[in-house]
Amino acid sequence: MLKIRRRGLPKGWYPATEEDIRAHFRRWSPAPAAVSAIAGVVPHAGWEFCGSMIASVLVSLSDDIQTMVVLGGHNPAGGLFINYSEDAWELPAGLYSRDAAYVDSVEKSLTEDMPSIEERNVDNTIEVVMAMAGVVKPRSKWAAWRVPSDERAIRFGELLAEAADREGRSVAVIGSTDLTHYGPNYGFMPPESRNDPVTWVEKRDRLLLDAIVSGDAERALELSESHHSACSIGGAIAAMSFAHSKGKDKGQLLSYSTSRDIYPSPSFVGYGAVIWGSE
Repeated sequence: MLKIRRRGLPKGWYPATEEDIRAHFRRWSPAPAAVSAIAGVVPHAGWEFCGSMIASVLVSLSDDIQTMVVLGGHNPAGGLFINYSEDAWELPAGLYSRDAAYVDSVEKSLTEDMPSIEERNVDNTIEVVMAMAGVVKPRSKWAAWRVPSDERAIRFGELLAEAADREGRSVAVIGSTDLTHYGPNYGFMPPESRNDPVTWVEKRDRLLLDAIVSGDAERALELSESHHSACSIGGAIAAMSFAHSKGKDKGQLLSYSTSRDIYPSPSFVGYGAVIWGSE
């Protein structure tokens, strides 16, 4: 009997039916980037806030993708790697099958300092992306992990690339992270920010995005920690490392926004969309 993962997030995070999802796509009208991407970074808030950014990355992926890897977070430095082990995920677009052979190949390659456990909780950093991946790449299979926010994310991205080569898979890797969480709801309002919090947050977010785009993993990890610029940097770092292992060293920033653009509030979150690919 297949082990099925059911929807864990309530309807407000993403639509409940394929028809509603396609209505969102008609409204967003996401256009592929000029490059054919093999990796990307996306936000993971509800679709009303950042769904169009997730879509812009997913529609830019290469047409021949066989395995869609989604990497999330809410996983601190020093944490365990958390893998999704269900045979399929029940999504609005239908059942989406896991690439068990690829996952096994990755899991067997993890080193002693990269212990992995099975996911038992609901986590938005994976689910909001997976729900859209099942629509954009319905003929692919999926794999998913939550990745710790430390240097091991770099090696994990390399292992994803090595397993793709070993298993003969055309793989795309999407790392999900939101950026600065600012305001009273998050307990983060440094005194120097209060005259112009939006500009202050964007400046810090763009420093992190510049590090990701340029491939400076150590700088991105440091900014995430010292500037509180990302909530789930491990997935983003691993996606970047995968791209570099595949010879795609330079990323492209597709867009930047904040939740304040949709819902004005003294508390808001930054979002960025990045891809790696070739002309």
